Amino acid sequence: MEAKVKRALVFGSVPCRDWSFLEAYRRPDQQVYCADGGLNNALAAGCKPDFVVGDWDSGGAPRADVPSVTLPVEKDMTDLQAALHHALAAGCTEFLLCGCLGGRRLDHTAFNLVLLEWLKARGGQGILIDEDNEVRLLEHETVTLHPEEGPRYRYLSLLPLDRTVEGVSIDGVKYPLTDAAILRGDTLTVSNQPAGPVVSATVGDGRALLIRSERDA
Repeated sequence: MEAKVKRALVFGSVPCRDWSFLEAYRRPDQQVYCADGGLNNALAAGCKPDFVVGDWDSGGAPRADVPSVTLPVEKDMTDLQAALHHALAAGCTEFLLCGCLGGRRLDHTAFNLVLLEWLKARGGQGILIDEDNEVRLLEHETVTLHPEEGPRYRYLSLLPLDRTVEGVSIDGVKYPLTDAAILRGDTLTVSNQPAGPVVSATVGDGRALLIRSERDA
């Protein structure tokens, strides 16, 4: 029997007005990790925290009923990366990151996006989500999406991370591509739209962020 993938739902500290968007992603057996003020987000979303880590400068605090690790303020990784590190050590390989986009710190948002690469290099697969967006990393792989099942997004974009990303195909969209090369800094693959019940995106050589935006439901 195939072993079940362990999923971590990881909360950062960026606040959200309405956490109902998480319903489409929740799984009953997932473990909940909180990075500092992400503890407050988890509680607001109705999730019971399983582990909390932080230096407690963004609203979080140790709780007697939740295992926690206190980090020094001056350290070599963010609280979120530390939370991911602990989840990896616990055997999690699938990660859903929320409360990690937007907010007042653009630098944190940018670094959180590339944490998807850090996760993948360690055998993890991550998706960043908020009320209106979903971001995942593609590297030498194909992802198949079903736009009418689960969260529905109006737009789909592919953002190259390497200088050149080759073997790019996007099917089931308004503007399809077949075995194309896309360049970092070019906007060719921004704001595509689903055009059918199945969308697939392939990256043959290189890395790109697959971003779905403007959530309808």
